[in-house]
Amino acid sequence: MGDSMNNKGFTLVELLGVIVVLAIVIFVAFFSVNKIREDELKRIVEVKIGQIEQAAILYAQDNPNILTESCVVDDVYYNNYCKVLTVRELINAGGNYFESGTLTQDESGNYEDLINDWTGKSMLDDTVQVYRKNNRIYSVMLEVKSNS
Repeated sequence: MGDSMNNKGFTLVELLGVIVVLAIVIFVAFFSVNKIREDELKRIVEVKIGQIEQAAILYAQDNPNILTESCVVDDVYYNNYCKVLTVRELINAGGNYFESGTLTQDESGNYEDLINDWTGKSMLDDTVQVYRKNNRIYSVMLEVKSNS
């Protein structure tokens, strides 16, 4: 009776096995959640870029006389039908060209609505090109400096 072993606990190998399995599960879950987060931040930036492009179209429709530059869009040359603007220029132009109608500024004067969620940088110096094609106005982001 005194020689039988007491088997009430786990062995060291069993505990290490459980710890390794848990570590693998946590590792996979962390990177999956992180990938989802990154994809969502990129999507938010794409939506903001779309809003900036739409604001540029509205601005050019209100001010067609600004389209005086020449440019190339998709390998097509447009003579005197283009304009390159920064987001800052769109804001300073006045008018409510952004969907919200007004942009929210923080205490340091930065526009909270125009922060690149991917990098945390301001999008004010990003550039957008507006151009006239077949009597319609289009826009395309040229350079998203806030992504770098």
